[in-house]
Amino acid sequence: MADGLRRRVARYAAEHALLPPGAPVLVLVSGGADSTCLMHLLRGVHDGPVGVLSFDHGLRPESAAEAAAVVAAAEALGLGAWSLRLDVAAGPGVQERARRARYAAARGHAAAHGFDLIATGHTASDQAETVLFRIARGTGRTGATGMSPRRGAVIRPLLCVTRAEARAWCDGHGLRVVDDPSNDDPRFARSRVRHGLVPALDAVHPGAELAVARFADRLRDEAELLDGLVAAAWERCARGDGLAADALALEHPAVARLLARRLLSGAGVTADAAWIARALDLARSGGRPVQAPGGLIAVDGGVLVAEPLAGPRPAGVELAVPGAARFGDLVVRARRGRSSAPTAQRVSLAVDGPLAVRSARPGDRLPLPSGGRQAVGRLLAHAGVPHRHRGAVPVVVRGERVVWVAGYRADPTLLAAPDTAATVLEVTPA
Repeated sequence: MADGLRRRVARYAAEHALLPPGAPVLVLVSGGADSTCLMHLLRGVHDGPVGVLSFDHGLRPESAAEAAAVVAAAEALGLGAWSLRLDVAAGPGVQERARRARYAAARGHAAAHGFDLIATGHTASDQAETVLFRIARGTGRTGATGMSPRRGAVIRPLLCVTRAEARAWCDGHGLRVVDDPSNDDPRFARSRVRHGLVPALDAVHPGAELAVARFADRLRDEAELLDGLVAAAWERCARGDGLAADALALEHPAVARLLARRLLSGAGVTADAAWIARALDLARSGGRPVQAPGGLIAVDGGVLVAEPLAGPRPAGVELAVPGAARFGDLVVRARRGRSSAPTAQRVSLAVDGPLAVRSARPGDRLPLPSGGRQAVGRLLAHAGVPHRHRGAVPVVVRGERVVWVAGYRADPTLLAAPDTAATVLEVTPA
């Protein structure tokens, strides 16, 4: 079994280009069977430098001694080894917080010591648990692909080996391993999957965890092809920040759903099947924007868009001359100077302070150069500003009189004559 397992891991690493010749690899070793097996196998299958990093999370009294034992075992193999203390507080989300802390510390250590890759001891059993957990929680194709053999600098050479095989390999070589009791704690969802769901599936069909891991591998292979098709369809349908509704209607329904999923997910909007269907219905029929969990779905000018929920309208603020006023993501500045030709971002007005900056209100009007007056809301609508965004447009007023809709139009009766003293107003990103 020893040689067979080593050959399998070497073949898997070669198939997925996990171990470039000579690349320095830092192995994360907890002292458990999986990472201990990986530490020993990499020493035999990789021709580049191998280092070992272990962590003491400070969550159990034994963890410091376990990390020290890992360092001693690695040094006995002739490998460079380090132990780092991570102060992770107990409480809600401790496993996820510990995971984030480990990866952050590992990346920093790898960069400081010249390691190109970080190897973890995730096995096919971990892969099966991850896929099953995500399916039970509700996931799409991407989530069901599980963990990638390589993601950035992180590699997982043991995804072809089950947890039982790794432990048997360690037992066969007389290697001492430790068991983290948190892995058996039923308070954690992964532990319930490991000790409840996986054994139940294995009772239905022996070898179920390997079958689930192979399923994830096949999905990942298919994703490489499908992602290219979706990217090409996106290029056909993309218009600005959204998808042209008429082009979307020409795509195969399955492709259209994938495009809608990408659009919603990119905006942080819930992209489950129901909301994807709502988005596509909106693209076909138009109508008012739809508020979904996490954001809005709308059709603007024949383009399906999704965006995070807007915050409350910025509060009104006084604008001194000279001075500046922050309004949402914009800043309006005022100064005394010589007038110049107006632009969308800068105007010169024959008006004195005090001024204020606020959102448009019902009843706000601007004179038209040809006579008459126009509602500020209608001005913004004609300029293509969606209703839901109009509250973020700065309106500069003197008392109740609108003098400038920043970025769009000023009161033409207040424009200063060329090269005369004026109040110069300018709007810029904050």
